[in-house]
Amino acid sequence: MTVTVLGIFCCRLALMAGDVEKAGAEMTAGEPLWNSQASDFEPVLFIQEEGKQLATGKLLFTPSEKFRITHPDRLMQYEEGRDYTWKPGTNVIELTLTSRIPFKTAAQMMPPKGSPNMFATVLHSEGHFFHDLQVQVSYWHKTDSWPVPYKQHPEQLTRVLAKLRAKQPIKLVALGDSITQGFNASGFKESYAPPYQPCYPQLVANTLQKRFGSTVTLVNFGAAGAEAGWGVEMVPKVTEQKPDLVILAFGMNDGGGYDTKMLKMRNNVMAANPDADIVLVAPMTMNPLFAGAEGFLWKAKFLGGLVTNNVALADVTTPWIQVLKKKNFSDVSGNNVNHPNDFGHRLYANVILELFPLTPETRK
Repeated sequence: MTVTVLGIFCCRLALMAGDVEKAGAEMTAGEPLWNSQASDFEPVLFIQEEGKQLATGKLLFTPSEKFRITHPDRLMQYEEGRDYTWKPGTNVIELTLTSRIPFKTAAQMMPPKGSPNMFATVLHSEGHFFHDLQVQVSYWHKTDSWPVPYKQHPEQLTRVLAKLRAKQPIKLVALGDSITQGFNASGFKESYAPPYQPCYPQLVANTLQKRFGSTVTLVNFGAAGAEAGWGVEMVPKVTEQKPDLVILAFGMNDGGGYDTKMLKMRNNVMAANPDADIVLVAPMTMNPLFAGAEGFLWKAKFLGGLVTNNVALADVTTPWIQVLKKKNFSDVSGNNVNHPNDFGHRLYANVILELFPLTPETRK
């Protein structure tokens, strides 16, 4: 199996559309943003603020040299001067009056009541509506560091790591809500569009397979609207698969009782699958206009308290909040409410993959 790794100014830009679709299904997660001076395919949705003549967008880091902006399909490249301008030493890009790059006005991002493509007070859509608006920026940065460097977890998942390092096949079962199911990854059937990037569970499976040389089989039980109580009911389905690794990812649709349900889910998975390792995923946040970060931070903290032997935490909440300190939610969301886009799915995958380091021997 040939796995395509996301790399800066990747040769995939030169592929024809059919080749891109095939390569997309085999993508890996690439380097996490906290470990690399290359920001690959960072999404930006340009917004024209009220009273401003031109739309602008923000990058996570300050580019150290000129960069590349491509259409969301990563095939068409936009031109500096014609489509955008950038002042060195800043992380802000401004569109030109003649730009071919799509943008929205601030008023369009918060349309009047009853408008199409609207949820509560914000512009919203499933499918690839937002994907088509979010151009991809690839650049090098040398001076900016990640504001809170992601801490390497201790090796909790000893059983599955031993199998991976011995190049033994493993089965990965993912149980979660619509994010785990795949909304709004560009490779997901409901939002299918170039570059056809798979959702985070598949990115994890692809990357583990590439990293360790093992065969990794994924069974994805993610379901739209699912909450932790449903997850408890699904544990027998998980057990039927005889998993080596189980991902439990809830919290976006959960209100009261989340702690009790997640504890029960973890305990039931451990009891029914005594040889399987477990990853508990703390989710991204919703659009800040609907829900603050506090509730999600509480869930991440609670899940951290469930960590034990062969049970680990993948805290997506913390780096997601850090991203939102420097970028708009509409840059990194696939529906502008509660789903990640391709960038967000890669962030999920990268956080989970921190739990699976190579040893010096397996790096050779």
